[in-house]
Amino acid sequence: MEQNNSGISADFIISFFLPDGMIDWFEVVRIVEEPNTGNAQADILYNSVLNIYLDERDNREGEQLGLKPNGFTEATVIKDYPTRNRNVLLHVRRRRYLDADGRNIILNQYPLTADGTKVSVEFGLFFKDSDGHSSIDGSVISKILSY
Repeated sequence: MEQNNSGISADFIISFFLPDGMIDWFEVVRIVEEPNTGNAQADILYNSVLNIYLDERDNREGEQLGLKPNGFTEATVIKDYPTRNRNVLLHVRRRRYLDADGRNIILNQYPLTADGTKVSVEFGLFFKDSDGHSSIDGSVISKILSY
């Protein structure tokens, strides 16, 4: 965990830009900004796309320490809140382990996306009212999330 001269860690700062708890489970390994080349109606709102690449931390405990690390899964892409005129895409890779029989195991299940979507839980809740119903017309939501 990096710290600047004021003693503030990079994880502390990045935690304000990631879904709740994400920095506890994953570490940021790379951030890449690229021009927004999308042609959806909502793309006119965003100058660029911020790609944040995250790898699962090794949080094994107790008996799990006997599992042999076996790389990462393919990245899952999650759409998150736009930030400062940038679409935000989280590229999340989970750790894989081998058990004693040589089978691949993924240890933890995290609440990363809203049910049935590829958007972060908090971003999905943004479109709901206090009763849990959609507060915006579905076609408008589709246009917003089309990036």
